[in-house]
Amino acid sequence: MAEITIGRRKFFIPEKGSPCDLWRTYFTKLKSEVGAENAKMLWLITWDKNGSASCTTNAAFNKWLKRNEIDVSSAASRAVADVSAIGANILGLSKNMTKALSFGVPILLGGVTIVILMVLFNTAKKADLSDVAAITPIGRAAKLTGNLKRLGR
Repeated sequence: MAEITIGRRKFFIPEKGSPCDLWRTYFTKLKSEVGAENAKMLWLITWDKNGSASCTTNAAFNKWLKRNEIDVSSAASRAVADVSAIGANILGLSKNMTKALSFGVPILLGGVTIVILMVLFNTAKKADLSDVAAITPIGRAAKLTGNLKRLGR
């Protein structure tokens, strides 16, 4: 890893494969040593030579860049970062929906069960012995012959 000396302090310069947090730390150390404007200039020169494209597709890194008024990303990489942020929000929403569904589904199933039981109970109250007999094959045959007698056959 390369290093630069500013005043009496040495700074490690991030390379292409360096993580985004190292780039943030590098800027913070530059800013404390040479001030915000000079730090931006030095940071941008370093970024131009060693910048990591994967950082520009990271939504958190792009927010950090915006907060520090640094613009290094192209419109395409900003769009990718925005899409990844939208994806993260959708995943967060699905987690919240999962929590809601974990309560909602049992409540809904309980309600449906209660309605079915009420229908069965009301049907059973109105049923008589001939309805019960119609469930069996012999009862159906007896009911059929009873209907035939009424028709006069």
